[in-house]
Amino acid sequence: MRKCVFLILVLAISQPLLAAQRIVVAGGSLTDIVFALGAGEHVVAVDTSSTSPVDATKLPKVGYYRDLAAEGVLSQHPELILALEGSGRPEVLKQLRSTGVPLNLYDKPKNISELFNLIGHLGRDLNRQSQAQRLITRLKQTLPAKAPPSSHSALFILSAGDRGVTVAGPETVPDLLFGYTGIRNLATAPGYKPFNREAMLVSAPDFLVAPSHVVYSLGGPEQFCQQSALALLPAAQQCKLLVMDSLMSMGMTTRLPEAIAQLATYRENSAL
Repeated sequence: MRKCVFLILVLAISQPLLAAQRIVVAGGSLTDIVFALGAGEHVVAVDTSSTSPVDATKLPKVGYYRDLAAEGVLSQHPELILALEGSGRPEVLKQLRSTGVPLNLYDKPKNISELFNLIGHLGRDLNRQSQAQRLITRLKQTLPAKAPPSSHSALFILSAGDRGVTVAGPETVPDLLFGYTGIRNLATAPGYKPFNREAMLVSAPDFLVAPSHVVYSLGGPEQFCQQSALALLPAAQQCKLLVMDSLMSMGMTTRLPEAIAQLATYRENSAL
């Protein structure tokens, strides 16, 4: 009898995660993976960084994952909340947890091994272990081998304005993409950091890469290249610019092979 009671208690505790019919996801990388695992039908709302897949963009938004408001999340009546590292302020997460709704926080993947770990973790939490294993296998099969170093150099521009230029250095997804395609990243400071204008002019990148949300917020590639902070760069003067989907170029997602292929194609075409 005690054994039966214990089993019932275990099932009751684990049930919300495995049978959640209303899931709110905060963090574009998580949303991308959740849908790739086939659990998208249970997602009722996402944050504004969740721009992939297309079906996710049609769902209600709960704000940007770094600035979540408990009221917005709870208004969707979630049975499970999945949030990426950096989501919300501590007091907001505490408020959400106080409601009794399960809230799972996941580390932000910084490399391919951590991406596979995240897929496996989500697969276990959503009771989709077999789908997670198939997804990992598919990604391993489609990821290309790293290209040998080439003579090409580039900068990933996160922002450029009166306050200077912010670029992506080591320990970022853009740097990983550059490494896979044999492109030399001229930014050497880890993370997203300001880049000295004089050093940028001296380094003279062969081309620039920028996220789509930044480029199109300024009116498009031509307007982006004409910014005064970039005006003296030959690459900007010729507008040698690859505009990449923001989530695909800055987040570790299941579209990583696509991002590598897109950058490799641009590198090859720029050499012609």
